[in-house]
Parts: sequence; structure tokens; C-alpha cells
Amino acid sequence: MSDPTRISPPPRDEPGAPVGGDARLPLHARIRDDLAARIAAQEWAPGAVIPAEAALARHYATSINTVRRSVEQLVREGLLERRQGSGTYVRRPAFDASLFRWFHFTDQDGRVTVPESRLLRRTVVPAPEDAARGLGLARGDAVLHVLRLRLWAETPVVVEDLYLPLPRFARFKEMPESAIGPLLYPVYEREFGCLVAQVEDELSIAAVDGEHATLLQVQPGSAVVIVDRASLAADESVIDWRRARGRADRFRYKLRLR
Repeated sequence: MSDPTRISPPPRDEPGAPVGGDARLPLHARIRDDLAARIAAQEWAPGAVIPAEAALARHYATSINTVRRSVEQLVREGLLERRQGSGTYVRRPAFDASLFRWFHFTDQDGRVTVPESRLLRRTVVPAPEDAARGLGLARGDAVLHVLRLRLWAETPVVVEDLYLPLPRFARFKEMPESAIGPLLYPVYEREFGCLVAQVEDELSIAAVDGEHATLLQVQPGSAVVIVDRASLAADESVIDWRRARGRADRFRYKLRLR
């Protein structure tokens, strides 16, 4: 079996591995995109070391400085991490619980805890307009809708409408809830080969409707915090899109500007 962490140099009669993308972009940007696509395809698994910059430079038939700029950009973006004296590794992201940075979930010792998860409904539906736009699909395309309730100390605090593209996530519909647990991104990686590399959150305030109000145990029309989240792979393709509604009495927001 070949070693997935090694790259063979191109044949002697070729100048180097072809780099796709927009030819108007500088080479270091196109190499960055190519490396990101290979990480998204799990050529290197999370936690794996990538080839040394010298090997990558030979592979792309360019200078080490050019490759270094590409790698440094991926490090800044959080996709790779450098370990002194060891190499550069595919970073294993920890975004799955980051939704809860917007809400208070602390135990008696002040430690942040991950709320309990209950999957209330898993159905194939036509994609609503917002979900279709978030997933890059046409409105009405079939998606898997997951209604999930998050509880802290037995109190409902967040309800999520999660949309997963099909057919990639078709098997998620029938997975036992015990095999899923409170965090979804490890399931995406383990069961579907999808590594979440970044997330995009958009916050707003709105009145909550009947079903969501009932689940959150608040009065219909009450103000709730809405977090629209897109989970992205390394190549910036969308893995899932969700709308989370959280109780306003749990909301927190902190910003530091310099």
C-alpha cells in the first residue's frame, strides 16, 4: 500500500504537476487551492503530516518560497498547523461545539459544557429557499431535514433545523441516534468522509413561531437569537446548512476591536 503522506515527483519529461484554477491568479494562490482540494478529498487525513515543502516544491516544479506562501496561507486559515521540529499537519478543527459560544452553557465550576442532543425528526423534504441558497442547490431539490433539540440541565435552549444534501447523507436518516451523539462533525468525518474546515455564522433576532416556541418552552412571538450556519469543506463546498434558534436569555456576545 502506498504511503498517503508522500507525493511522487512528476515524470522527468514533464515540468511539474499541473495546477488548475484561474490562470490569472498567482501560482502560490493556485497551489493553495490545489492543496485545499486535496485535503478536502482526504488525500491527507486530519492529524496527518503533509509532505515537506521541498517535496511539494519538486511536485509543483516551483520554488520552496512559493510553496511556503501557499502553506502559510492555509496555516493562517486554520486548515494546517505547524508543529515545531515535527512538520506541518492537517488540523483537526474543533468547530462543532462553537455554535455555543453565542450562548451560556456553564456548569457549577464555570466550565463550558456541550448540551444534550435529541433528534426529533429526520425527513426528506424539498429544500426551503434559505436552505437551498445556503447549500448551493435549487429551491425544491431534495434534502434531508433534521430537527434537533439541544438541552442543558434538562432545559430546552436551542432548536436546530439542519439540512443535509442528498444523496451524500442519505444514510444519516436511518443511523441510530446512539451512533450520532451530541456532536455532528465527527460523524461527518467518520461516516461520510467530510471534514469541516470552516464555518460561517450569521446572527439575527426574530420572533419565534409556534412549533419552535413550543420546543423552546417560550411564548409564540417571543424574541429569539437566530444563528444561520454554513459548514464548509477545505475547498469551500458546503457540507451542511442549519438555522439554530436559541433562547434570548442564554445569548451572549463578546467582541474585541483593536
